[in-house]
Amino acid sequence: MLSSAGDAQSMAGFVVFFAALLAFVPFLAAAAAPCHPDDLLSLREFAGNLTSGGGGDAIRAAWLGEACCGWDGVSCDAATGRVTALRLPNRGLAGPIPPPASIPLAALQDLDLSHNALTGPISAALLLAGAGISLRTANLSSNLLSGPLPNLAALPRLAAFNASNNSLSGALSPDLCAAAPALRVLDLSSNLLAGALPSSPPPPSCAAALQELYLGSNSFHGALPASLFSLAALTKLSLASNGFSGQVTSRLRDLKNLTFLDLSVNRFSGHLPDVFAQLTGIQHLTAHSNFFSGLLPRSLSSLSSLRELNLRNNSFSGPIARVNFSGMPFLVSIDLATNHLNGSLPTSLADCGQLKSLSLAKNSLTGQLPEDYARLGSLSVLSLSNNSMHNVSGALNVLSACNNLTTLILTMNFVGEDLPDDDGIAGFDNLEVLAFGDCSLRGRVPEWLRRCKKLEVLDLSWNQLVGTIPEWIGELGNLTYLDLSNNTLVGQIPKSLTQLKSLVTARRSSGMAFNNMPLYVKHNRSTSGRQYNQLSNFPPSLFLNDNGLNGTIWPEFGNLKELHVLDLSNNAISGSIPDSLSRMENLEVLDLSFNNLSGSIPSSLTHLTFLSKFSVAHNHLVGPIPNGGQFFTFANSSFEDNPGLCRSSSSCDLNQTGETPAGNEVQRSGRNRKNKILGVAICIGLVLVVLLAVILVNISKREVSIIDDEEVDGPCHDSCDYWKPVLFFQDSAKELTVSDLIKSTNNFDQANIIGCGGFGLVYKAYLPDGTKAAVKRLSGDCGQMEREFRAEVEALSQAQHKNLVSLRGYCRYGNDRLLIYSYMENNSLDYWLHERADGGYMLKWESRLKIAQGSARGLAYLHKDCEPNIIHRDVKSSNILLNENFEAHLADFGLARLIQPYDTHVTTDLVGTLGYIPPEYSQSVIATPKGDVYSFGVVLLELLTGRRPVDVLKAKGSRDLVSWVLQMKSEKKEEQVFDTLIWSKTHEKQLFSVLETACRCISTDPRQRPSIEQVVAWLDSV
Repeated sequence: MLSSAGDAQSMAGFVVFFAALLAFVPFLAAAAAPCHPDDLLSLREFAGNLTSGGGGDAIRAAWLGEACCGWDGVSCDAATGRVTALRLPNRGLAGPIPPPASIPLAALQDLDLSHNALTGPISAALLLAGAGISLRTANLSSNLLSGPLPNLAALPRLAAFNASNNSLSGALSPDLCAAAPALRVLDLSSNLLAGALPSSPPPPSCAAALQELYLGSNSFHGALPASLFSLAALTKLSLASNGFSGQVTSRLRDLKNLTFLDLSVNRFSGHLPDVFAQLTGIQHLTAHSNFFSGLLPRSLSSLSSLRELNLRNNSFSGPIARVNFSGMPFLVSIDLATNHLNGSLPTSLADCGQLKSLSLAKNSLTGQLPEDYARLGSLSVLSLSNNSMHNVSGALNVLSACNNLTTLILTMNFVGEDLPDDDGIAGFDNLEVLAFGDCSLRGRVPEWLRRCKKLEVLDLSWNQLVGTIPEWIGELGNLTYLDLSNNTLVGQIPKSLTQLKSLVTARRSSGMAFNNMPLYVKHNRSTSGRQYNQLSNFPPSLFLNDNGLNGTIWPEFGNLKELHVLDLSNNAISGSIPDSLSRMENLEVLDLSFNNLSGSIPSSLTHLTFLSKFSVAHNHLVGPIPNGGQFFTFANSSFEDNPGLCRSSSSCDLNQTGETPAGNEVQRSGRNRKNKILGVAICIGLVLVVLLAVILVNISKREVSIIDDEEVDGPCHDSCDYWKPVLFFQDSAKELTVSDLIKSTNNFDQANIIGCGGFGLVYKAYLPDGTKAAVKRLSGDCGQMEREFRAEVEALSQAQHKNLVSLRGYCRYGNDRLLIYSYMENNSLDYWLHERADGGYMLKWESRLKIAQGSARGLAYLHKDCEPNIIHRDVKSSNILLNENFEAHLADFGLARLIQPYDTHVTTDLVGTLGYIPPEYSQSVIATPKGDVYSFGVVLLELLTGRRPVDVLKAKGSRDLVSWVLQMKSEKKEEQVFDTLIWSKTHEKQLFSVLETACRCISTDPRQRPSIEQVVAWLDSV
């Protein structure tokens, strides 16, 4: 019996082997078939045209002999020996496609040359198939092919054509679809195609055939034509990231077979048509970042197959409950954030058993969290920030049942309620992010949080919490971001915070799901406003500022080597600054201002090479300010109101010799009397001067400049300035008083703040004539600020260039100086690259290159053409502003210093911004044009990589952008530095060319750097 069983097993194995052999025989026969001589010649010519090196040499080495049917990537028909398939994707092939006179592969059915670096017109690639009678699929995506779209009339059997991610140009031909009646899939995304879509209706054969159409990431514009909705067989339609506008009409209902619809990042407006009852097969509906308005269509309730709904960043209004989600069992993700939706949360969402992500932030929602939401067992991310929800206890009790919840953002809700301490709240075992910021919640830091062992981010800022910081917070081993700022906490900082494991040793990769969603709102201290951020943008931080904490700074804080931000400002902390803080090697921000600290500033803090913000202002510190490292970059305001501090040891010694405190007091008293007498005399003189000036004005009727040469103090100063005219450079006919200007900013309302520059904020102003302007308000009466104002006014009044932010006018109001600039509609380059969630996606390579070219021209004008020449000294992405056409304008000359045409440097006491500072500035306080070139090189790297100059979230070896790029370049890994959102074979040559220019700019030797004029020439030749 055993023998029989063994024989049976052997027989079964033989049958399986024989069946497999029979199945493989046709392939063996095809490989062994003789190669048709015409095809052999065509393939050899194709290989011969490939550029030497890389994939081309490999193909030529593999394609030897005459049995081409066995060659790599080649398949043949066994009976005829004709080549039927040529599949060489991702082989590193480069070079032109053979010319049209070449012998074609007449029987070719399947052509795949995707993800290579082939050049030339795309029509030449299709000529490989000759008459194209047999060609069924052609994948030429991700190459460097150019020119207009080919004529598909010679390809009657073509079913799938993918030419995405190339450099195709021109418009879509009206007969494109008619020429290929069998076409099922057409992918032309990520090219340079432009114009409006054809308005002529497609032939019936085409309308019945085309199933997938991808036109995203081009430059199409205009309204969607009715002809588009005649393509009744469409199942997938992507029009994302173009310039389409107008309304989406109810003709959308004609596309009854749609499963995928992407209209995102366009300029569509009006109502989203209520036609989804006829589109019940849709699984993915994305229309974010448009101008849609009105109510949510009720017919969305009919989308029983829906998996993703993203209508974020529009102007939809009304209640979400208009949509019944009960019939959407497969729904995984909903994003309706940043709209004008109101009302309560719909209970029907509780029926979406597979829902993982729900973002409803930045709306006007009210009411309580429905109890039925406890049934959302798959929910991982919930963001309700910036709404008006109430009953925080009820919300926590409901959500504690959601066992898979990892991210909970409830910022700016539940205003004034009591935060439950430990009222039976359990669950939250998997919680990684919890944000209750800016809720004005009362109570203590809740005890139930100690059970959230996976917590990485905890934000309880801007509340009314009392008591002490509990010791158990130090037991949260994964905690990397703690914000308890702006509360009423007291007592000593618990020593356990210095033992947080994730801040002592390198943190693991975050497990936070959906951590790129723009769902986290925080106070922006620099603007007194609020801003949205991605969770992934938050560095390891401890914010304990603006409380009533006392005690001393633990020396053990030095153990937190992974900490990037430590803010202890505005407390009552005393004692000295521990020397051990110098061991916090990743520290970027250290703010100890407004405390009761004494002693000296440890000189070892100069070893903190990443430190970009430092303040010990308003303490009782003494001794010299450390000299070296990043301390060269810190303004005097970082050290103010510490009477015992001095800039050097020698000046400290000078202040201490030969004088007692009493003697000093007497001397100061005498000086004060003299100063008062001198002040009275000056005031009398100034009054006489003002009276004389008024008389002269009345006589000559000439305009008087608002800029006074002297400081004028007195009770009438503000009111005197209030009615003075604003001086405009380019429009002498414009009449505007200081009063008008202040009203145009709504009396400098924080809602109008659009930026923060050196020494002041920038406000959006709506001028009486209907135009917009940007008003930079320089506040204070210190001499350094006054010099900045004078330098900026004098420089910008003469610096006029299309790539500079033009200074339109200026005036003075009390101790404030107001500079009026042209308003830039599209914010800064920094905003698009690093702050806006979809900014990098929307900023295509063509736009980035144009920004690089424009800003280089602006800088070249400052260096050579402007008289006198100007060194900018703070070139960075946040100082490159973009107008409505995304044209670059170099901004913020607040740090500029004028130099004469033949001077080569200028001395100063403040140098640039961390990450952009040339290495030679650490050895000297001399700024040169080559320093600007270095900073501009860093900006080029930002454009190429999409990364910040100093990325605190990266591993130590790749945190500094310049060092990382140079390291990758030395390892021949340049291709890996490029932003994946812009990388393509289409742009490869341009990307490498700009990278080479950037690397020349960031040379450590200033003498080896090019002039900015050379940089302009190189960029213009790309």
